[in-house]
Amino acid sequence: MDGHFQRAKSKENKNIRYQQIMDVTDHLFHNSTYHDITLSLISKKLNLARGGLYKYVSSKEEIFLSIYLQKEGAFVNDVCSALSNNVQTIESIADAFSQALYKHIDFLKYHQILNSIVETNVSVEKLADFKIKNNTYVSNLYSIVNKTLNIKEKEWFNIYLTILYHGVYLFDRVFYHDIYIEAMKIAQLEIDEIDFVESFTHFITIILKNL
Repeated sequence: MDGHFQRAKSKENKNIRYQQIMDVTDHLFHNSTYHDITLSLISKKLNLARGGLYKYVSSKEEIFLSIYLQKEGAFVNDVCSALSNNVQTIESIADAFSQALYKHIDFLKYHQILNSIVETNVSVEKLADFKIKNNTYVSNLYSIVNKTLNIKEKEWFNIYLTILYHGVYLFDRVFYHDIYIEAMKIAQLEIDEIDFVESFTHFITIILKNL
């Protein structure tokens, strides 16, 4: 980031600064592994002393939780908008989810490490706050899809997680890592070409029709 990162004093400016921290971290995550990203590296990219970064966060996991919520919010808003503007059926729900998730495909990169890494390395207070906000997004979706599905909210939460976990699986199958591609070539094994939206829509349709 060009220039020097100035610590903000007003709430509005603090939000702007925190968004800059999130943006830099997000950029790093698209070009580095999670374990390669440190608060020192984030500080360096911001032209900020590491001690100054602690004015905003106490761990990189806090940043990742915030980015996760922001990306999930964008995904959920797109699904809700699509379903609110069209006649709702199981097929339209499946299509709205698939199209929105493909548009916000990097959300799956964050979901991939959420339970096993990020959530286990933050304070219980930070995690509780995250869970409340995450719950709100899932509930918002429930209020929309339940017009068609007519299921209990607890059941919807399980369906939502099942959908996302399958999305992570498809993400790995569609956006292969370079080392995987090279290994398959050496092993002389064929890599299947998968259409993310088509495969994901099919999966969601099957899940919803079997409720």
